[in-house]
Amino acid sequence: PPGAGKTYLCNRFAQEFSADGAVHVIMSDLLREEAKRPGSPWAKEINQKLPTGELMSGGLTLSVLLRYIQEDFPADGKLLLLDGFPRSIEQAKEFDEMVGKAQKTISLRCSENVRKARLSARGRDDDAHEIAESRFHSYLNETVPAIDHLKDHEHQVMAVSSDQSGDEGFDNFIMAIQNSWITRA
Repeated sequence: PPGAGKTYLCNRFAQEFSADGAVHVIMSDLLREEAKRPGSPWAKEINQKLPTGELMSGGLTLSVLLRYIQEDFPADGKLLLLDGFPRSIEQAKEFDEMVGKAQKTISLRCSENVRKARLSARGRDDDAHEIAESRFHSYLNETVPAIDHLKDHEHQVMAVSSDQSGDEGFDNFIMAIQNSWITRA
């Protein structure tokens, strides 16, 4: 959900495992960059929907992601961390069809109090109360069913608590996934 700590945890993970080829992509940032790209066929829709927290169509999101992978993904990249994707069943299905089955999916769990405190502390425009609540309802109505869809279609989905912040939260995150997913030399 919004405020669960996705970006913080993915940034830290990518830094910790950069030698292993970990690359962090924040989907909303990728969409913002696409909207600024001269001649982008998706700029209008992105500029209309992103400020309100409205979900993008799966086709648009996947097209922007595929362009990134084909044109901008680092040559030494081995692990792509998609922060904030998929957000709907449509996006999950289209990813499977166009890219292939994701190796792993991490679903962060966060209490409402922690989530709201984090959002108010960030002070971003898209964290304003009404927009944040709209994004949370989209999460409940669109993303939770997408996570269930992935589980139902034999994807490896792991739920991880993200209530703790900072080093403690990151250490808990790593401990939760290390034994089953990460191999260190």
